[in-house]
Amino acid sequence: MEKRCWDVALAPLKQIPMNLFIMYMAGNTISIFPAMMVCMMGWRPLQALMSLSTTLKALESSSRRALQGLVFLVGNGLGLALALYKCQAMGLLPTRPSDWLAFVAPPQRMEFTGGGLIL
Repeated sequence: MEKRCWDVALAPLKQIPMNLFIMYMAGNTISIFPAMMVCMMGWRPLQALMSLSTTLKALESSSRRALQGLVFLVGNGLGLALALYKCQAMGLLPTRPSDWLAFVAPPQRMEFTGGGLIL
């Protein structure tokens, strides 16, 4: 029973190498395939975290329940971090100052000229 509980706790960490390979193969272009991969990489850990109570109930029979729960949380957190990194690499997250230009006030003019005349 203890081995089964560790298998449940380590499952998210075992998915990380495959997610890294999928991230590499998908590339950084914005198209339907990489977008679907990023959505699935983000959705799976979120879904696992939303059903955390049922997972922790499955771990109740273990003597190292707290450590296994922590390993499960860390694994899903790393999965979410990978999905966010991929979104940033694809340019989908607003991380540069130029992404926020719509919220910057235009500069105040210091001079006005018209044709060749100074106004």
